[in-house]
Amino acid sequence: MALKTCCATGSLHTGNPTGRIENVHGLDCYIADALNGTPNGTVVIIPDAFGWTLPNNRILADCYAKEGNFQVYLPEFMNGFKLPADLMESVKAFSATGFWNQIAKIGHAAYILRHFLPFMILCRPAVTGPRVYSFMKALKGGEAKDLPIGTAGFCWGGYFVTKLCADMTENRTGDGKRVTVCGFVAHPSMLTYPTDIEGVHLPYSCAAAGEKDPQMSAEQAKQTEEILKRKAEEKKGEGIEHEFVMYQGAHHGFAVRADENDKDEAEKGKQAEAQAVQWFTRWFANPPP
Repeated sequence: MALKTCCATGSLHTGNPTGRIENVHGLDCYIADALNGTPNGTVVIIPDAFGWTLPNNRILADCYAKEGNFQVYLPEFMNGFKLPADLMESVKAFSATGFWNQIAKIGHAAYILRHFLPFMILCRPAVTGPRVYSFMKALKGGEAKDLPIGTAGFCWGGYFVTKLCADMTENRTGDGKRVTVCGFVAHPSMLTYPTDIEGVHLPYSCAAAGEKDPQMSAEQAKQTEEILKRKAEEKKGEGIEHEFVMYQGAHHGFAVRADENDKDEAEKGKQAEAQAVQWFTRWFANPPP
């Protein structure tokens, strides 16, 4: 397992989250409030495998709220089975050299498997999907009934945002309203290519990592870009568009866990953040029919 090729790579970010914690529709949520009056819209973040308590994910929620004047929810969809933040240190240990570091890698490998395997079982889509769809419906029928909702998904969360942008019955409230108007994903995981991308119906923006992303290979990235371009052309008359941005040289996780000491990758992370804010701002102002 090479450094920066795993879902658990990255770094904790500096800064202090400024939002609040509240139980919303049965789930604990980190909430970042819009700064100026009525929000321009609501954003639901479906995080990476490190979950809703990772400071990086909360700081990102704060940034969305500030930069877009959005009401942002970061719910606890994983029922407590997130990956611990110190797993990133175990992954980094695999790049160390020297005899004793090689011995230490055995322990790090065991620690990684100890957490990854239960997570893959307990947080698989069949288990967490109903929790995600139920929350989205309740939010649309309640706090966001008069506001457009956008969804942002990272790694693990990218799968659910992709599904939320499909035309499925799970994505509508009892009175037929769509639970989201658009989606943004960064280095998504668990997707089936090309099926899941072909299923995208609503405006969908993808920030892809470089060629070494184990969750989206270079061929899959190319396929995703081509499909989204074709679908955008086909739906131009319906007021629906898609976008795909490849961040060359970035690694899986860069949009949330970029190493702040790596100036280039940290900058790419900020660019992906701006991509998301611009996408939500655009579609909140002019939701698709």
